[in-house]
Amino acid sequence: MDNKIKTFAVPIIAILVLILMIMWLAGAFDDKIEPGEIAAKNTYTGKTLTLAMRQVAMHEDVPATVQSSQSTNVAARILAPIKAIHVKAGDMVKKGDVLIELDSRNMRANTAQARANINATKAQMLEAKSSYLRIKKLYDKQSATRADFEKASANYASLKAQLVSANQSLQATATTQSYGKIKAPFSARVTDRYAEPGDLASPGMKLLTLYNPQALRINANVRESLALSLKQGQILQAHIAALKINISATIEEIVPAADPGARSFLIKAKVEPHLQLLPGMFARIQIPTGEQQQLLVPLDYIKQVGQLDMVWVLENAIPVRRFVRIGQRHGDQVTIISGLATGEKLITP
Repeated sequence: MDNKIKTFAVPIIAILVLILMIMWLAGAFDDKIEPGEIAAKNTYTGKTLTLAMRQVAMHEDVPATVQSSQSTNVAARILAPIKAIHVKAGDMVKKGDVLIELDSRNMRANTAQARANINATKAQMLEAKSSYLRIKKLYDKQSATRADFEKASANYASLKAQLVSANQSLQATATTQSYGKIKAPFSARVTDRYAEPGDLASPGMKLLTLYNPQALRINANVRESLALSLKQGQILQAHIAALKINISATIEEIVPAADPGARSFLIKAKVEPHLQLLPGMFARIQIPTGEQQQLLVPLDYIKQVGQLDMVWVLENAIPVRRFVRIGQRHGDQVTIISGLATGEKLITP
């Protein structure tokens, strides 16, 4: 029974509170003044603001995304088990730092075998060279046949070619062995890692994701009518809602082809590095749309109650509350869409 009473009592109390608030805003609890009489104690003689139209630069907010112009997926080039991963998501690395080590025992064995083949080929080539020179002297004295001379010459030339091939094989195995240490291609921040020590890495397998925090930009799809007025190098303003900051964005690229589905152009604008600015963050970029006459009021003159915006207007030297509808902000001022007119005087709350 008590639960049922609470179930009905809570919404009734909430409605009563709401009604009392509306009555207070409407002045139901203020002292009543007889018609034709003005209470001298309510007369305002302080500082006022006289409203006037002003020429204001207008803009349209376009949704955008923070991205890095320099990002990459780190992958393996060879098939080998992962021996160690020296970084984790969020770490900063410098160009050339070792990120991942692969098990390179097989590669070291291949390199050692290639060196042994070179040494064996060199020994065979020295013997073939000595035999070639000896038979050449005999051939010059006509003490050896031409067939013997040609055979010795061919054997010596063949071993020289084998030595070149062995050296190239050593270079190839040494290069493959260097793939056992995966290094950072540029100074970057680790976004995420997709493998752990002990996993088998294969060629092309994504292991890490990196991005350069010094090369951030904002990408936005801007509708045709706005995009055609933009120019490369133009500076725009962008708002990062999550960080509650405004930053400058310089247009560095306008993709010269519209998206046929959305009828929009991709705009890429470079921004200055910021410690908390991360790829993937939501942003709003302000695209200029010209100038317009607007009625502006400083934010200090506006009082917000719940979802309602109010100002105090002087009527016959008496402050009167009035609800207004506001629009775009322009610095420390805001556009008044409705509720006020030029020439009226405001006072601070």
